[in-house]
Amino acid sequence: MGNTFDAAVVNRVVEGLAQSHQKLLLNLEALTDEMVRLPSLLEGWTVGHVLAHITQQGDSIRRIFLAAEQGQIIDQYEGGMSARVAAIEGAAQRSATEHVADVRRSIYDLEGAIASARQGWFGTARMVSGAIASVADLPLRRWREVEVHQGDLGLSELGCDGPESWSLNYVRHDLPGMTMQFKAHGPMGFNDLPSQVRTLAPAQRLGWLLGRVSIEGLPPAGLMG
Repeated sequence: MGNTFDAAVVNRVVEGLAQSHQKLLLNLEALTDEMVRLPSLLEGWTVGHVLAHITQQGDSIRRIFLAAEQGQIIDQYEGGMSARVAAIEGAAQRSATEHVADVRRSIYDLEGAIASARQGWFGTARMVSGAIASVADLPLRRWREVEVHQGDLGLSELGCDGPESWSLNYVRHDLPGMTMQFKAHGPMGFNDLPSQVRTLAPAQRLGWLLGRVSIEGLPPAGLMG
């Protein structure tokens, strides 16, 4: 994999990620224990499961940054997918106060690792999917996780309910890249967006590409595995 480090792009993404982190913490200020036990928009997961995943995904990216700074290539989650699933299940039942504290701790640990990165930006890592990713691409992956999973909480009273709760800055940044990724999956590298998708508002269009919006008669985009 070639080095994809572009300082200007990374700066914009890291700034956007920090803003989304703060939006998440602000929205979670009114989280209650009752909300934690509610079903999320993800089948089989409660709000607590989603919060545990947000926390642990942040920790996994921090591990990668710290290892890359030492010239090491590591797996995103120590123990792989099974360990990831077990950790989420183990943390899902925490209280609202515990979840918010751990989300906050994870955010600042990760932002510290990003801020201190030097040579680590040029490293790679093995993601839980098995794919090899550039460390320079991980802040965007994290930004996507924070925005999308914040919407997955399904808590309209906290402003966390589907693609319409995603920040405009994030949608503007990620929509072109995800659209290009979809088009590249077609024959000879060209697959135009279906007409039903092209007429959607930007957040809904990105939501379809990321598997968060369903359109009757249209199969999923299939980009997220």
